[in-house]
Amino acid sequence: MLGILACKPPSPKRSSELGACFLARIYDALSGLTLGLFAVFLLAASDFTLSDFDYPPEPVSEEGELVAEATPKPQPEKIEIPSLQGKCALVTGGGWNIGRAIALALARSGAKVMISSRNKINLEETCSLGHREDLDVRMVQADLTNPEDVERVFGCTRDAFGSIDILVNMAGGFGAGRPLVETDPREWLDVVLRNFYTTYLCCREVLTEMLEREKGDILTCAGGGAFFPLLGTFATAYASAKAAVCRFTDQLYAEVLGTPGIRINCIEPGLTLSPRDLARIAEEEKQMGHPHPTRELNHSPEDGAKLALFLLSPAAKALNGRILSVDEDWWRYPEKVAYIAQTDLYRLRRTFDPEA
Repeated sequence: MLGILACKPPSPKRSSELGACFLARIYDALSGLTLGLFAVFLLAASDFTLSDFDYPPEPVSEEGELVAEATPKPQPEKIEIPSLQGKCALVTGGGWNIGRAIALALARSGAKVMISSRNKINLEETCSLGHREDLDVRMVQADLTNPEDVERVFGCTRDAFGSIDILVNMAGGFGAGRPLVETDPREWLDVVLRNFYTTYLCCREVLTEMLEREKGDILTCAGGGAFFPLLGTFATAYASAKAAVCRFTDQLYAEVLGTPGIRINCIEPGLTLSPRDLARIAEEEKQMGHPHPTRELNHSPEDGAKLALFLLSPAAKALNGRILSVDEDWWRYPEKVAYIAQTDLYRLRRTFDPEA
């Protein structure tokens, strides 16, 4: 079903569209690798090793050759994502790229979905795609850096669905990609507002009803520079905003820990080129005469959507306050999820040497 809610006009745009910086987005993909390496470091310091998930060695002959009649390895059971039928979700930044893919994935899983961003055309395109599949995707155009607009979006969503079970914070984007001394303070602040302040405003707005009902799922979005400095580019605004989102996720998780029905997790979607980025790369490839190296690091929007769908489903009910990357696959296996849930892995934590 296609639905477009007519609400009062949103506030004027706060800033003009900001150019994307490819180098920052390339390093964006590597932040997921950092999470994985951090987890491996923690695993090495514990009694658990990655080999605990390995299967016993194949039987071999005295000559060291595999025995032909050896029993084949059993295939690990992959996790099944339960339906979200009856759930109501709000996806910010749902008109474009990863946000669009997440919105459609939630709708395909049975949820009623409201999307919001500043770009009306993008929102209409996402709704149109949902309509072709007879999905319930609706839209509210708004500037989510404006508290009044945020209140209006949530009001429209509640009017349409009655309640909000799921909040996905995907609004954001790169910007202010110049040396710090050359940045425009207003442009720098706008990046922080779009990535971090919108997350704060939307979580603040939804949390009251989630606390009253003692249940709800919130998803935030990390990015390049959140876990390590970006080299070869200028990204103080974007990196700081994404690092703040991760710390915010960890802190909010701790503050609502007394309400186990509320979960807040964070995804690291990695480098995910938009259609505009891909078109620009295609033009560069015509001049270079060979594939652009960025393509090897690129993820599809659906990669992030699959991880988001898992984290927002009952399949991930044991995970809370975690930061997961699309470059990891342990979450696809129930036994691995069960183990991780008993540890402090994949959180934003500072480690130290107790003997120092």
